[in-house]
Amino acid sequence: MKYKRFFLSAVVTVSLLSVSVSGICSKAPTTAKIVFTSTRDGNREIYMMNPDGSDQMRLTNHRSDDALAAWSPTGEHILFASDRDRFTLSRDLYLMDPDGKNVRRVFGKSEDRSAATWSPDGKQIAYRRRELNGSYIYIGTIDGKKEERVAIGGGKPAWSPDGTQIAFLSGFENKQVRINMLNVRTKKQKVLFPREAQSTWINGTLVWSSTTDQLAFSWNPGAEQKNIEMETLYTLNSDGTGLKRVASNTPPRETSPVWSPQGDALLYDKTDKHNRLQVFKIALGSDVSEQLTDTFIPKVFGEFFQANSPDDWFDPAYALPVAPKPNLLTTTWGQIKQK
Repeated sequence: MKYKRFFLSAVVTVSLLSVSVSGICSKAPTTAKIVFTSTRDGNREIYMMNPDGSDQMRLTNHRSDDALAAWSPTGEHILFASDRDRFTLSRDLYLMDPDGKNVRRVFGKSEDRSAATWSPDGKQIAYRRRELNGSYIYIGTIDGKKEERVAIGGGKPAWSPDGTQIAFLSGFENKQVRINMLNVRTKKQKVLFPREAQSTWINGTLVWSSTTDQLAFSWNPGAEQKNIEMETLYTLNSDGTGLKRVASNTPPRETSPVWSPQGDALLYDKTDKHNRLQVFKIALGSDVSEQLTDTFIPKVFGEFFQANSPDDWFDPAYALPVAPKPNLLTTTWGQIKQK
C-alpha cells in the first residue's frame, strides 16, 4: 500500500512537471524570421514576417509602446523595450516567446532601459540606460540579477561575434558622434570611427555582422539636422578600415540597418512614394532594393506618421544551439523514492 501511494505521488508529480516544463520551454522558429516595429494598428507594436515580407503577424498587443526587438542567439526568446510599466514614464526591457506569449520584465526594479543586444552566448545583454545625468551603456545578465555601467554613450550597442568587444556611440551632445570600441574584459575604450574630432552624425542604430566582422550604420558626415536626407547606410570593418557606402546612387534617407544572418544583405527603413516609412532589403553590392512592408493608415486612427522599422533577423541555420534542459523528472522521481 505504501509503495502504491509513492507510485501515485510520482505519477501526479511527473504529470504536473510535464505540464510545467511544456509551458516554459518556448520553441525557436524553424525558418528564417524578421521582427520589426510598426505603428499600423495605432501605436508601436512588435511584428514578425518572412525575409520576403510575407506572413506579417503581430506579436505584441498592448496599449503601451513596444519596440526595438532582438532575437536571442537560440531563437527561443525575443527581447524588446516597452513603457508598459504604468508607474513610470520610461521604457524598460522585456522578454517574450517567439509567438508573443509569456511576456515578462527582465529586471526587478524598473529603470529607463532600451536598445538592447544579446551577447553571442545568450547569457548577457548590452543596452542603453538613461539616467538623470546622462546616457550610459550597461551590461546585464539576462536573468536580471546583475547589471554594470561600462561606458558613457548612447544608441544601440553592438556586441562582437566573439563576445570580447562592444561597439557603441558617443558625442550626441555636440554633433560629433563617434563609434567607440569597448573591451568587455578590461573595460578599456578606443575611438574607432571617425578618428578625428569632426562634425558628424551617426544614427542610433549600430549593428555588427556575425559572419563578416563588419559594422553597419547610417551616417551623415555633415551632421546638419536640416540635411537629414543625406543620411545613408555604410559598412565599416571592425578595425576601422574599409568604409563603404552600401548603395552608389543617392537614395532618400536610410536608417536602422539590420544584418542578414549570412552577412550578405541589410534591412533598413526609408520612406516610400507616399512618404510612409517602410522596411526595405538590399543585397550588398547591389543598387536595387526590395520593399518588404506596405502599410496604410486606417482612418479610425486619424492622420499620423506611419512608421515601420526593422529590428532583427533570425535564421535557425545560423543560430546558437539550444542548451540541453535539466532532467527535472528523473531528479524528482529519485527524491520521491528516497522518502
